[in-house]
Amino acid sequence: MKVFLYILSVSLLAAADSVSQVGQLNRFEPASRSAIFTPSTAKPGAPVTVALQAGDLEIAWAKQVRCSLVQRDGKLSAEGVVSADPEELRQEQQVVEGLRRDTFERGRIVMRGANDLMPMMALWDQDGQFRLKKDFLGAPLAINFVFTSCQNARMCPASTSAMRKLADELAKRPALANVRLLTITFDPETDSPGVLRTYADGYGIDHARHRFLTGDAGQIKDLLRHYGIQTLRDDGTIVHNAALIVISPEGRITYRNEGASFDAEDVAARLLKLSGTAGTKSR
Repeated sequence: MKVFLYILSVSLLAAADSVSQVGQLNRFEPASRSAIFTPSTAKPGAPVTVALQAGDLEIAWAKQVRCSLVQRDGKLSAEGVVSADPEELRQEQQVVEGLRRDTFERGRIVMRGANDLMPMMALWDQDGQFRLKKDFLGAPLAINFVFTSCQNARMCPASTSAMRKLADELAKRPALANVRLLTITFDPETDSPGVLRTYADGYGIDHARHRFLTGDAGQIKDLLRHYGIQTLRDDGTIVHNAALIVISPEGRITYRNEGASFDAEDVAARLLKLSGTAGTKSR
């Protein structure tokens, strides 16, 4: 069996350093950081053992996925694991096309301002769960934007740390238990759900409250324009601005803080007002 798996692994990668495959992951083994991958197009009995990143092991994908199979140090690794669920992809495509039309129709001024509705979106979170705009309506939101390989301590790391402080502040206020925090990556080619999971773990993020989102690169490019986030790829990194955006339960933009850092107590107070319970005191 081991010989068969090795031959199959080599054949999959014979033409290139990596091969994009669609299939199913199962039999997750945290101790060996591996799982069994069965390509959807392969003949029955053609599963392969693949190494997985820590985040993908935590997710323990239970749906059809797409990944890149890469040979590293003599092992076959499944990297960049993303959903390939047909229904999720169908809904995503509808949103991608709708947001593209919306962006085009807005002309030169795309950025949304105070009291504008947040744009549509169809993304995947750090649990590999498919998320639509409607999933986040009904409670106040705070949104920021990062990419996980950012090395500028004053930008993405500072922004993520500020969101962690905000989550800690929200935890002091029972009236804000339903507030959600969203972080959208602007490097979806690298930041798969598993990568985002590992990144969030590194900051001690409360996964129940704070969703990290990734998805189609074109959709995210449009979302960044709607939220006024500018990016430029330069010398192997991404140069960008930063902002925190507060959204009402109805989905309207109510506040924007420019920069990576912000006052967590001030933002928590704004979220408290939006929740309709401004008189509730912190415990």
